[in-house]
Amino acid sequence: MQDQIYEVIDQLKKGEYPERKLDEVLGNISQLVDEMDLEALFILGDTLIASGLHKPAETIFSHLNSNTGHDDEVLAYLVDILITDGRLDEALSLVNEADKTPAVLMLKAEIFQQLNMSDVAVRSLLEAKALSDDPILDFALAEIYYEDGEFPDAIRHYEMLISNGFQEVNGVELNLRLAELHMNQLDLENAQMYFEAADEKYYSNDDYYRKALLEYQLQSYESAKNLLRQVIENEPYYVNAYILLMNVHETEHDLDAAIELIGDYTKDDDTEPLFFFHLGRLHFRNAEEEKALESFDRAISLDQDYDDAYLMLFETLLKTGRTTEVGAYTSQLDTHALSGESLYLLAKIQQENENDADALSLYQEASKLIGESIEFYTDYYEYLTEIRHPSRKDVLDKLIIMEPDNVDWQFEKERFDDEHDQI
Repeated sequence: MQDQIYEVIDQLKKGEYPERKLDEVLGNISQLVDEMDLEALFILGDTLIASGLHKPAETIFSHLNSNTGHDDEVLAYLVDILITDGRLDEALSLVNEADKTPAVLMLKAEIFQQLNMSDVAVRSLLEAKALSDDPILDFALAEIYYEDGEFPDAIRHYEMLISNGFQEVNGVELNLRLAELHMNQLDLENAQMYFEAADEKYYSNDDYYRKALLEYQLQSYESAKNLLRQVIENEPYYVNAYILLMNVHETEHDLDAAIELIGDYTKDDDTEPLFFFHLGRLHFRNAEEEKALESFDRAISLDQDYDDAYLMLFETLLKTGRTTEVGAYTSQLDTHALSGESLYLLAKIQQENENDADALSLYQEASKLIGESIEFYTDYYEYLTEIRHPSRKDVLDKLIIMEPDNVDWQFEKERFDDEHDQI
């Protein structure tokens, strides 16, 4: 039977599927109990998993688990099959029945992590560390802390691995991982140190982007631009790289370069509202109001609920004195999708246009959303005073609460009270 097992293995490695021979092996598996047979079955099980044939592999490793006593490697294969198949309860039952070795405790931690019980997974790994100083345990702990956003603990365990001479574990370059974590902690000095320690052959495009972000934060703008151009060359539609490179150009007060960059992207992809929003914002800053309005209009046509685009569009209309054109952009607008700030600017536009019913309604809606804004409530009060609306007293009372030391509001209150007494 051993010869037949090895024939099956050879055929599987060639990409063939010897169904009949494999069925014969599995049909007689209960008779295969001597050491040589079990060794051959282990190799067959490993080959089946590599071929994606988990069901026959499970039969083999279940047989091995029953006939070899405790074997961490056999159990690991069997548990991994069950986890992959989503049978977590069976996997947990299996490890609970096994000897409590470090490997078994690691398997148990993996199961609990799959069950979103990270605290229990960590306890299992700490229990394993009490039995073994295997560095893989520090890596497993670091990965759990990393996934859960517990960055200081993750850093501590990754740094333990670095101090023990490890640079890469399970495909993770530890210096790059630590650079990322220190950036998340806003520890730019240590982030830079770990980027410099990492071997560039391990860099992913995301790592180049993160390093560019670091250079930008350190005000090394040329280095940031060079890295971002590399990211974009590697991945032409890497949105965050375009946005960060745009920010670098803006920081350097080079609006033309920023406009050219975002404009080039929209020529290749004219379906991304974010880019048209930024193109409009850049044109607005560059005093190109017509191009700004066209870009904001394009962003809104792609996403009718794009509040930031409406906000900038309304601001552009107000600052350029083109409030009468608002109807061209709001015919399909659902004001319920707008933020308090956007409603406020639209209210000011309708106030400028002397559309009092719309202006009043928009101010009222904005007041429910905008929070404690002195600027808003000042404009709201002045408008209500202008149209002699009775609710101006309530708005004035709110302004007095917000700015109790403002003598203008006290004066307004006295004037209002005098008018009320005369009436």
